[in-house]
Amino acid sequence: MKKYILLCSVFVFIIGCVSGQEKTLTSAEVKEICLNKKRSAEGPTGVLSFSTGTKGSSAGAILNFHSDYLIGKDPNIVYVDCMSKMNSKINKI
Repeated sequence: MKKYILLCSVFVFIIGCVSGQEKTLTSAEVKEICLNKKRSAEGPTGVLSFSTGTKGSSAGAILNFHSDYLIGKDPNIVYVDCMSKMNSKINKI
């Protein structure tokens, strides 16, 4: 039984490694991804939520700090680096 599980695990691992081509993106998708990275490098991002219902009121907050912001990396450099790295994934029609 252990050999069977090990064999299945190896098979799944190999299939995962040979999954096929990378997904190509449009230039608009790449630009949106890189703009989001730039925004994350500009400062903390977050969400506040408030709700009321029959069981009472609730509030929540989520605050995210990107590593580029924490190390003080220039947001414009983050954007340019992202665009140059993602350039190969753009679907050139």
